[in-house]
Amino acid sequence: MTSVSARESRLNRLWGAVCAFAGIFFLLWALSWLHASVLNEDLQNHCADVHTSRFPFEKSCTHEDGTVEGANSVTFDGIFFGSMAAGVACLVAAFMTEAVRRK
Repeated sequence: MTSVSARESRLNRLWGAVCAFAGIFFLLWALSWLHASVLNEDLQNHCADVHTSRFPFEKSCTHEDGTVEGANSVTFDGIFFGSMAAGVACLVAAFMTEAVRRK
């Protein structure tokens, strides 16, 4: 395998990773909107202390006994922000590989 085809193969894998991480990010963003806007729509009707967030979407309620209802899990937020960071890192690497290739 020549160095040119190896570089192109690496670039194709980087673009594939960018697309995969972007897909995960947008899927989780849609799921957070669905969870906040559809499933937790009536949360403000039975809760006095409602918290909302726009990125990622979240609508949660803190009850008097300290329990939280409707919040995104730590795992969900970790995967959401992790996929965004990994996608950006792969995108930067793809642009840098392309820049080196064009020199």
